[in-house]
Amino acid sequence: MKSFTFAMQKELLKLVCRKKYAILTVIGILVSVIRCGGAALITRLSQGAVSVKTNLPLEMLPFAVEILVPIIILIAASELFCNEYSNDTMKACLIQPLDRFKVLSAKAAAIVILGAASLLVMYIANTVIHLVSGGTFANAGYAFAAYVIDIIPLIGIAFLGILVNVCLNGPTAATLLSLAVYAAMKYIGLYVSGTQSFLFTAGAKLHIMLLGKTLPFNILLSKIGILAGSILILYSLSYIIFDRKNI
Repeated sequence: MKSFTFAMQKELLKLVCRKKYAILTVIGILVSVIRCGGAALITRLSQGAVSVKTNLPLEMLPFAVEILVPIIILIAASELFCNEYSNDTMKACLIQPLDRFKVLSAKAAAIVILGAASLLVMYIANTVIHLVSGGTFANAGYAFAAYVIDIIPLIGIAFLGILVNVCLNGPTAATLLSLAVYAAMKYIGLYVSGTQSFLFTAGAKLHIMLLGKTLPFNILLSKIGILAGSILILYSLSYIIFDRKNI
């Protein structure tokens, strides 16, 4: 267990040392600032006739969990897999006292932790912006629970990126393909009738099912089962390919 934890920390350190993830998170925060500033500008230009009052943390959650953090996660997956293939540094990971399953799991855990940290930073930033702009703590607990719950679907996105990366060797191609596959799945889920019943990306806003309007137990169980099953399948396929890959 100690060797796995050490490997995970080492993989996470590789990601944290890259400034691109901090820059992407800052860009996300700037989007929230612009959104809040736009609402204030509308109120001012209309001399108070139009007032846009919303819960900024909850309003910006779909942007964070469906756009910003998935981009961070898919880039991180490319960083820890295809980038190491091309730089011939993956061999150094495999000479550790860990089998390939634990190596893959350590990298996956680091990717998910990075994504979760970015999402929680967005929650803190959005809450601060909301309070500075005159908001209250009224729904802060609900918003925090929503952010924490929506970390779960990000695990599926992480393994989607990992699966693409273990199949390819070029980091640029893997990143672009991962983003393209994710975007296609989101598009199909939104615009093709009936696809939400089997696409795990349709459960990106999991908090709506768990904290919002109560769904019938069988429907809720079905949606959670699809998400859990998708994660398990992507995890299994990623390991099978990674284990057989000639590195």
